[in-house]
Amino acid sequence: MFKHILYPTDGSPAAENVLKHVINLAQKFEAEVTVLHAYEFLEVIPVYETTYAYLDELESYLEGQSKEIANRVEEKFLAAGIKANTAVIKGDPGYSILNAIDEHKCDLIVMGSRGLGPIQRFLLGSVSNYVVNHAKCPVMIVPAHENT
Repeated sequence: MFKHILYPTDGSPAAENVLKHVINLAQKFEAEVTVLHAYEFLEVIPVYETTYAYLDELESYLEGQSKEIANRVEEKFLAAGIKANTAVIKGDPGYSILNAIDEHKCDLIVMGSRGLGPIQRFLLGSVSNYVVNHAKCPVMIVPAHENT
């Protein structure tokens, strides 16, 4: 039924629970998986020339950390016999997930919830809530603190 699963991850311990579900689904449907890690980098207007170098260094560090997270997760899929690839995107996680659906031709998104209550979700926003309301394909939300 599903041929290509998008797995957005932040690399957190809670994401490990979601990973188990994605592995099971990918094996069941013999689906390919794209591991997505999006990082946000808020650019500021530098006051001094040296600030540019610092910002470039910081952005390179964030991109490197994102690639490390995505590659570490990709290795887990490959070890489970699942075809996988990675995507690291600089930008808003919600928009990045939606863009990755089309770019990688995914037909299912499996992601974790942040476990926020309705008040926090309203005040802080939620990537999973945004994706559920805007995705063009099915979205499976795995509770962040599911007891398995």
